[in-house]
Amino acid sequence: MTKLQAHRGVSSDYPENTMAAFRAAAELGVDQIETDVRITLDGELVLIHDATVDRTTNGTGKVCEKTLAELQALDAGSYMGEQFRGEKIPTFTEFME
Repeated sequence: MTKLQAHRGVSSDYPENTMAAFRAAAELGVDQIETDVRITLDGELVLIHDATVDRTTNGTGKVCEKTLAELQALDAGSYMGEQFRGEKIPTFTEFME
């Protein structure tokens, strides 16, 4: 039996590890979603691959040195196009809900 997996959501067409990418994967009917989990300065779990926010947001610096509020103030979508402007780094709880 073949299983379909979405790597960081549908990261080929959506900003990786965002709710937009995860929703797209669910709409495609994938069996599994692979994601990455990191911890913030204030102990929250967030979904982002890199140890820094530099590549996938409009910010700079290490995830572990930022609070959840600081991370959620960043734009995690527009690097994939203006239609994704305003996507946020999701929390683990948000993803699970």
